Amino acid sequence: MVSRRKLLVVVLLAVIIGLVIVFATEIVVLPPSQPSGSVTSAVVEKSSCEHPPGTFLIIADISGFNDSVSHGAPLHPWPVIRVQQDQTVRIVVCNKDLTQPHGFAISTYFPTGVAIAPGEAYTITFTATVPGNFVMYCNIFCTVHVFMVAQLIVQPK
Repeated sequence: MVSRRKLLVVVLLAVIIGLVIVFATEIVVLPPSQPSGSVTSAVVEKSSCEHPPGTFLIIADISGFNDSVSHGAPLHPWPVIRVQQDQTVRIVVCNKDLTQPHGFAISTYFPTGVAIAPGEAYTITFTATVPGNFVMYCNIFCTVHVFMVAQLIVQPK
């Protein structure tokens, strides 16, 4: 029987190796910390796990973001959200995991992120003023942390 300590070490090593592979091979490239252009602060509101018109829905659970595990994340970020520059973006993030919290953050637009307890949901709203590719990721450690990588693509005007 494997001890909890050995299991924790194996999981931590897997996460570290996965992150090293992702960033060393430049599969996911974080944008500069000070992008050109003006970035407005994201507004975060507690909400329900509904999918109103005009929003993007991200389900966080043991399968990652919208089943990103089976879509090949982190090598293939999933889901991919495409918007136009200066578009108002509304993302509903719902944690349907029964046992653990998950996080959600977006490089440049929402780097502080939010921790989402099991059964909770939040709506993140911001204006996509800076064009480029941005990483959406889980900002708290969880069992599927390395697979919780998605992409936001802001297409220039």
